[in-house]
Amino acid sequence: MVKETPRPRTISLAREPDGRGIGVFYITNGRDSQFYTFREIPCEIGGRGFAVHRLGLGTLYHVRVGDPAECSCECLGFLRWGRCKHVAGLSALIQQGRLPVRATSRSRPQAPPRTCSSA
Repeated sequence: MVKETPRPRTISLAREPDGRGIGVFYITNGRDSQFYTFREIPCEIGGRGFAVHRLGLGTLYHVRVGDPAECSCECLGFLRWGRCKHVAGLSALIQQGRLPVRATSRSRPQAPPRTCSSA
């Protein structure tokens, strides 16, 4: 049996958040790309909250990024494995400084997140 080599997964910011806070990112896995719109939303329980909508499928996920204990997502991957590409991707964009904290965000101020479980 031939073991498949995992394809590298990358995330890119296609459009920075606009005046309403809505942006677009895409996750590429090999030759496949999935596009998502996102908007930061208030998170009163720690970390930073995001509403993430996968384009073309109508799937909406609520994603929380922060310290490892603060990371969560409503996708099936996170619910099963405790990690997912949405958390890992948004964490990476925050660590790269691509998603600064919005002035209108009611999230409590956070240092850039430590590494959350990656997908």
